[in-house]
Amino acid sequence: MAFNFGISAESAVKNTRRPLAPWNIYDVKFMGCEIKEFDGKKDPNAHYKVLNINFENEEGYFTLTKFFPKDGDDERKEYPGQNGGKVVMPSNFEVLMATVAQTGQVLNPTGFEKMQAMSSKFKSFEDVANALIKITDKAKGTETKIKLIGRNREGKVVADVPRIVGINKEGESFIADNYIGTKLFFSNYEETQREKYLKAKPTDMKSEDSLVAEDPIGIDKPAADDDFNLESLL
Repeated sequence: MAFNFGISAESAVKNTRRPLAPWNIYDVKFMGCEIKEFDGKKDPNAHYKVLNINFENEEGYFTLTKFFPKDGDDERKEYPGQNGGKVVMPSNFEVLMATVAQTGQVLNPTGFEKMQAMSSKFKSFEDVANALIKITDKAKGTETKIKLIGRNREGKVVADVPRIVGINKEGESFIADNYIGTKLFFSNYEETQREKYLKAKPTDMKSEDSLVAEDPIGIDKPAADDDFNLESLL
């Protein structure tokens, strides 16, 4: 056997990346939005469609995944308050649309204004998602920051964005936080939760997460036809 002692110009180090860890504010690059479809694992007959919003840096990557809305996702849930009374949570749909709006406004303010003006013609979330993809395509590679908290998923704490929508005493929704942008910070409560996470042993991470994530939301059928032109968003 003849040995070839030449060394290739290609890297000999494997490019390994992992999901970004919870409870941190990261400098990232926006890598684009995309629509994905897949079949359910527990129910093979179930089919899902999601909007993925992708970010990455040298440490790893984070994908914010939002399921297309289904019937019932416009309903708000109520929970008993710690000091009596009740706590009203925003609907999945309110959170979904606020996420779209915050993403578009931060990454392409001018394009988002055009998207707002066009929104009266949207017939489905498919239209909304495609418009967001259109206006953010030119923002790929943009450097920004994202805020990631921790949520309990099947006994494991994983990174997720904070809940960005709140409901006031008058029953009106409002933007309660930012997950993306250049000026992000943790509240005093979040700092306390962050310290618990950083100091906890791996076995302690199965405890109940006090920042409960919203329930997963489902799918929507795309519009049969479009009466708006996505090219006008360019």
